[in-house]
Amino acid sequence: MIRNIIFDVGKVLVSYEPDAYMESLGISKENQKKINDAMFENPLWDASDQGLGTPDEFLQKFIAGAPELAEEITKIHNTIGNTVELFPYALEWILDLKAKGYHVYILSNYGENMLNHTEDKLKFLPLMDGVVFSYKIKKMKPDPEIYEYLCDEYWLEPEESVFIDDRPVNIEGAKKCGIHGIVFRSYEQAKTELEEFLKEF
Repeated sequence: MIRNIIFDVGKVLVSYEPDAYMESLGISKENQKKINDAMFENPLWDASDQGLGTPDEFLQKFIAGAPELAEEITKIHNTIGNTVELFPYALEWILDLKAKGYHVYILSNYGENMLNHTEDKLKFLPLMDGVVFSYKIKKMKPDPEIYEYLCDEYWLEPEESVFIDDRPVNIEGAKKCGIHGIVFRSYEQAKTELEEFLKEF
């Protein structure tokens, strides 16, 4: 029997569009690429999600990757919340699951600076039965330890839990720990798959 529904955050419950935000700031395609290389697509971004330093330390490291764009990188870092918006369906989906008696959880690779600037948009957080953000425990999906931490912290049985994430590698990580998984491609697809899965179990 499934009792627990675990959600990723980015691209599942909220949008995440750094390129669109950079474009809105009037940053050229060439400079967007440089900023992506220095920041969003840099291994340092994962290190920040893992909490391996402070937001200010990471800002200096991002700037070091494209010092000529220090002003732009600083502005993006300080307004990073503008890369994220709550999806219209998120609250309804979670409330519906809770009304049916399921427990709901968050398991997300999420950095401290990002949370500081987006927490007010994550309207679902107060509804959750438990929340694990990677930077707080210095573990990241798909490392088995982050799934084990969630289960240990909230007394979850893996086989009674299903995880929804947009990255197949993270779903594979969950399955290795005995947690069922659904790869999120769209709200309609994931909601339908989840409903079918819950009927089956």
